[in-house]
Amino acid sequence: MKRGRITALFITASLLLAGCSGRDGQENITSAPVPVKAARPQPFSAGHALAYSGTIEAGESIPLSFAAVGNVARVLVAEGEAVRKGQLLAELNAESSRNAWEMSQAALKQAEDAWSRLKPMYESGSLPEIKWIEIETNLQKARSAAAISKKNLEDCRLISPVSGIVGRRAIDPGMGAMPNLASITIVRIDRVFAKVAVPENEIARVARGEQARLRISALEGAEYTGRVEEVGVVADPLAHSYAVRIAVENPGHRIKPGMICSAVLEDSSRSRGLVLPAGAVLVDEKGINYLYVVNAESLAQRREVTIGALLQEGIEILSGLEPHELVVLAGQHKLGTGKPVRVVTN
Repeated sequence: MKRGRITALFITASLLLAGCSGRDGQENITSAPVPVKAARPQPFSAGHALAYSGTIEAGESIPLSFAAVGNVARVLVAEGEAVRKGQLLAELNAESSRNAWEMSQAALKQAEDAWSRLKPMYESGSLPEIKWIEIETNLQKARSAAAISKKNLEDCRLISPVSGIVGRRAIDPGMGAMPNLASITIVRIDRVFAKVAVPENEIARVARGEQARLRISALEGAEYTGRVEEVGVVADPLAHSYAVRIAVENPGHRIKPGMICSAVLEDSSRSRGLVLPAGAVLVDEKGINYLYVVNAESLAQRREVTIGALLQEGIEILSGLEPHELVVLAGQHKLGTGKPVRVVTN
């Protein structure tokens, strides 16, 4: 009797276990898809603009000075006046230089006349060799003296080597001129530069060729677009900043050298990537960041990702995810790899 009771209990337990196993197997085969919210990651460009103050400089500045010492006789141009290449800008008192040139011309004429008269005699053998050498030497000296006097006379005239605008005039009639002092400065402003000072902790984020936006308050806040053309390599010893020059086209010559401007540069260290809502990324017990993507068969797949900064738009995904993939944003706590999912919109 006791053995029969034990046998009956064993059979009953076996039937219960078999029934439970059958039901679990059926659930695994026919488990309902988990409802989730999903979306594709959004592209973004991280970084921020760099803003500075600067000063407009001429595209090219050419200081001109007389090559001779003397008193200024006349000045033919004024500041702001347009000049052309080869135009006479100013003159020194050239009386002494002109007299010296006239003397050299007379001496040259005399030497040439002596050379032409005595040449037939030398060729006929009636003039000694030593005398002919003296005649040729005197002629060469006269030619050199004439060239020097002509150059000194020309140095009394200040000629513009380029076309441009008179940016600065430092001489007036009656003043003394020196070869090492700029008398007139010619500037070219078809293209100008905005010179800004960039702190040493930001200079690495500025590169040549970057686009910049300029605003000039003197021109009623007019905005211009330029590009970084020069990035300084030597820091200012006091300010610990580097000079950066931004080139701007100026066909109408509205922008004048010396104007104050504000410059905004794009951060060259910016990174382009993907961004997701922060709740889409999970962390496992090993500290690995992961998320779930929905494949073409509507099955969940775990994907390990590398995250970046926490942005206003969400969290930055540096690697492990493609832009076209569908990412689970909500309901991922019920998922596992291979779990069927159903994407809902609400």
